[in-house]
Amino acid sequence: MPASIRVLYIGDVTAGSTSSPLADRDPFDVVSTDSVAEGCAWLSANAADCIVLSHRVVTEAANTALNRLWNAAPGCPRLLAPPPVVVEGEDAATTGDEDDLPPNHTMTLAERIHAVVNGTATTDRVTPTHEDTDTQTPNDHRHKPVDDNGTTHDDKSGAATPVPAYRSLIEDVLAISSVGIFVLDDDFSVVWVNDGIEEYFGVDREEILRKDKRRLISTELKHIFAEPDRFAETVCATYDDNTYAEQFTCHVVGDDSRDDRWLEHSSYPIPDGPYAGGRIEHYVDITEQRATQQRLEAQNERLAEFASIASHDLRNPLHVVGSSLELAEETGEAEHFERAERAVDRMEQLIDDLLVLATQGEEVDDAEAVSLETVARECWAHLSTESASLNVETARTFTADRSRLRQLLENLFRNSVDHADVAVTITVGDCDGGFFVADNGPGVPADDREAILERGHTTRREGTGLGLYIVSEIAAAHGWGVEVADSKTGGFRIEITGVE
Repeated sequence: MPASIRVLYIGDVTAGSTSSPLADRDPFDVVSTDSVAEGCAWLSANAADCIVLSHRVVTEAANTALNRLWNAAPGCPRLLAPPPVVVEGEDAATTGDEDDLPPNHTMTLAERIHAVVNGTATTDRVTPTHEDTDTQTPNDHRHKPVDDNGTTHDDKSGAATPVPAYRSLIEDVLAISSVGIFVLDDDFSVVWVNDGIEEYFGVDREEILRKDKRRLISTELKHIFAEPDRFAETVCATYDDNTYAEQFTCHVVGDDSRDDRWLEHSSYPIPDGPYAGGRIEHYVDITEQRATQQRLEAQNERLAEFASIASHDLRNPLHVVGSSLELAEETGEAEHFERAERAVDRMEQLIDDLLVLATQGEEVDDAEAVSLETVARECWAHLSTESASLNVETARTFTADRSRLRQLLENLFRNSVDHADVAVTITVGDCDGGFFVADNGPGVPADDREAILERGHTTRREGTGLGLYIVSEIAAAHGWGVEVADSKTGGFRIEITGVE
């Protein structure tokens, strides 16, 4: 318990006086006001350990006024001082109508304050007797008093109906929710935000509380969105008619104060209570769900591509095998067997390429530090390269999936060897932001440089058209770029950029 207990006393204060039932009593620091409105105003800039209300104030106050008071100090203990006000040393049972007294009326007011602040007693159920003037329906619980046990009491029958209570507990739960929450009043000013908003938007709640949300969107919050004008137009439109809004997604651009995120926005009006006419806005982090969806879409595209290659590209060599065997059976000539054998070799190569391609669209998740020179020489040792030579001019080390890097280099080496009519020299070296693989072969015409990276493009009759396409897929999985150019000798050169 604090050494000094600050008490906000509301009611029965005469003009020009600051007296209260606890005036000049230690250890109480008493602030007295004459109305609930004045009490709310004081609480907007100060904190109290306990709130004491006179019988007159509760009798005259509307329920919405008391709700505003509770909201101004959520979780703060409150007590009802019955008429006449109990003072230190007097027995409450002898000073007023027993029906007006709280259940713990045998305690003095000072003792009751000590008890609720210490947590050894519950706060009083403060029930307004003056109803609001707006229309109520038979099942409308908006204006029925709520006690601290979470129960509403019908003013006529006294019947109890359970409803949500413990405002401070609810706020504590929502404060740490993974859903970012804005609460706006009927002027669409920010009255409450939770931890999620601070995390998602990279803002300090104290800097945005009590500010107009429209102005926030056009100033402090504008720069955080990838499409600020679209966000502002969509959200501000909900304030015009204050109706339920369709969900939409927004992209928060990351910086030092926040992560890059995709959020799903939804909002709806507040129909009643202290913020009636305002809005609640939810922001749900869907970054991971969006990434998962994109991965699934990419996988589906690869499956469709795989099926297309398997059904189309394998059909041609199969047809060649069938027709060649028929001719061989009829004529017995060796050339038909040789033709069938070449078609079988092409199918084997297609199958090998398809197995590699099946996994290349997936993001790299097994990266390690690799030596480009070491991996290049390992690849060269496993290739049939009797008519070619390798020249490595790099000591570069970077992070990559070692297995996929080998597949990338093997496809580039094989491409150079297959397209060279004479002995070819292949060079691996450094370029700006990455590395290159070049040869001294015939090179690639400038008009064909983009096309050679597309699936199915080949200049050789027996080629699969997948080798360089696989190279581009492996590079993309690492986040690298691919550029085609001429080598210094006029041959083929491909540069892998963005390598770290």
